[in-house]
Amino acid sequence: MSTQARLLKNLLLAGAVLLASTATWAAEHWIDVRTPDQYQEAHVKGAVNIPLKQLADRIGEVTQDKNDTLYLYCNTGNQSGKAETLLQKMGYKNAVNEGGLKDVEKKQPLVK
Repeated sequence: MSTQARLLKNLLLAGAVLLASTATWAAEHWIDVRTPDQYQEAHVKGAVNIPLKQLADRIGEVTQDKNDTLYLYCNTGNQSGKAETLLQKMGYKNAVNEGGLKDVEKKQPLVK
């Protein structure tokens, strides 16, 4: 095999590996673990409301990919901290407690 053919083969292989790896990047989701009434008052644009008590049963409505990033928030960060622990125990590798709504609104637009 010539040097050019070998180089072309390696380049094609590297491109295929890169393409395959970019197709598997995880999605990001915002989850509000407060009550529906609190969610209606104000929430992160695009967030899904799943109260903490329902989270284990309903997380599959948002994602079943345990590599997705799950940004969690509540009023103060306490409930979202519990949600983070729960999801990590369920195997969700990228559950992140973003804290309370006042912390989150500094980073994300809210719907009021």
